[in-house]
Amino acid sequence: MTSAADLAAFKALIRERCGLLFEGDGEAKLAAALRQRSAAAGTGSGADYYARLRASECEFQDLINLLTVNETYFYREPDQIRLLAERIVPRLLAQRSAAAPLRILSAGCSSGEEPYTVVMALHQRYGAAVTTRFAFHAGDIDSSVLTKARAARYSEFSFRGVPAAIRERYFERDEWAYTLKEEIRRCVDFHELNLLAPQFPPQLQGFDVILFRNVSIYFDAATRQLIQRQLASLLNPDGVLLTGTAETLANDFGVMTLVEEDGLFYFVKGQRVGQLRECGSHALLPLQGGGWELTHPHPGPPLEGEGVVLGGASTATAALHPAKPSQSLPPLASTAATPPFNLTAAIRLTREKRYDEVLPQLERRLGADAHDSGALLLQAHILLNRMDFAAAERAAASVLERDPWSVDALLLLGQVAKWRNQADAAIRHFKQAVYTRHECWPAHYYLADLHRMTNAQEPARREYRIVLQLLSGNAPDIGVRVVPLDLPVAEIRFLCEHQLAKLAGQQSAATVR
Repeated sequence: MTSAADLAAFKALIRERCGLLFEGDGEAKLAAALRQRSAAAGTGSGADYYARLRASECEFQDLINLLTVNETYFYREPDQIRLLAERIVPRLLAQRSAAAPLRILSAGCSSGEEPYTVVMALHQRYGAAVTTRFAFHAGDIDSSVLTKARAARYSEFSFRGVPAAIRERYFERDEWAYTLKEEIRRCVDFHELNLLAPQFPPQLQGFDVILFRNVSIYFDAATRQLIQRQLASLLNPDGVLLTGTAETLANDFGVMTLVEEDGLFYFVKGQRVGQLRECGSHALLPLQGGGWELTHPHPGPPLEGEGVVLGGASTATAALHPAKPSQSLPPLASTAATPPFNLTAAIRLTREKRYDEVLPQLERRLGADAHDSGALLLQAHILLNRMDFAAAERAAASVLERDPWSVDALLLLGQVAKWRNQADAAIRHFKQAVYTRHECWPAHYYLADLHRMTNAQEPARREYRIVLQLLSGNAPDIGVRVVPLDLPVAEIRFLCEHQLAKLAGQQSAATVR
């Protein structure tokens, strides 16, 4: 039941029907779920259960419910929520002539925190009018998690980073949990949603905004492109697609137009507005109502099956140096002498995520000295955040070749491997970082998560405890000299305690069985 040949058939079936991939450490999770469902179904062999799975939609759904990842919380990536509520939605409303409500879909909504966040954010702006001016829908392939979403009852874990005023205004507290108030809960209609379905019901079509955030990391590039075409078909002609902050550039397939606004990226569907304007090696195109499209000066031919060029040639190169949105085009490059490279200033800009400002500085510095470790590490960090894993790996590996004890490079290489689902390589890099600097609690934390995901419970518990111990006193020297880590200590402590409690519960349940 758990041989490579057995797993291959199940992986192919799951990928065919819903696009989910289970490679590397994901195979262990799939094998465990197959054993559990096979026992529950009373099938005696892998072949018997496979036949059952193909024949029964209910059984397939039960298996998928065990396999989906439902990690979410309220007001996740708040800058995107703010952009949606304060800029995108008002602009869409202003452009409408019909009285029909603005339709918003949360695709891959998990237990409901995302769609309810959108309702709360718009309720703060439009008050009771949200019930008439908007129609909110949400969908997920996991039918069991939708039951929780409809109940809208949440533990403390769902409120990481949520202002106390929001919780007090929109939730009712009992001894064990927080329940969303009825005025918000009734705004959202939940649906079972498979994004690879051959067709969608009428109530899941004609949206003005779709949120598909922090979901696409579970699909390969070909499946992500297919899903984006599906989502585009569900959008109205001027619709907007929001993907996760760390996912957007990896989802730029030319299916829709990539736009930057307030330093954030999203996709739009529809005709371009205004004249194409070049800016350096790429171009900026003003969009109706604000924001800029990033593209090459000479767009490529239409994609097969598309009626118009939506984004033209790939914007991957242009996106490496996006111009900040403003009321006018940025000025031409100055002919003044280039200031000397300042690593401290570059780290500050990187920490503030002002990548479009710091990347040209790094390129100039590396042009003068290709082995500058500080510039290479910052470049690798930015490329990692922009999902350019191959280039990030090359830059970090270049540093490690000359300095085998660079904790910065080891952490970056571990993160690259983790994003690529190369668990063994990620564990090796993080273990080397810990060997180099035992006090490097970020490496311990990443190790704990990797062990937990591969069902190595005892090593996971050990690493979580080490993190808590290291964070219990004065801030330790973690050995990181350049890379600006964005790991809030209070949240890391909370996550470690939460995971230790879950692991303890799993151990107790196993003992009882």
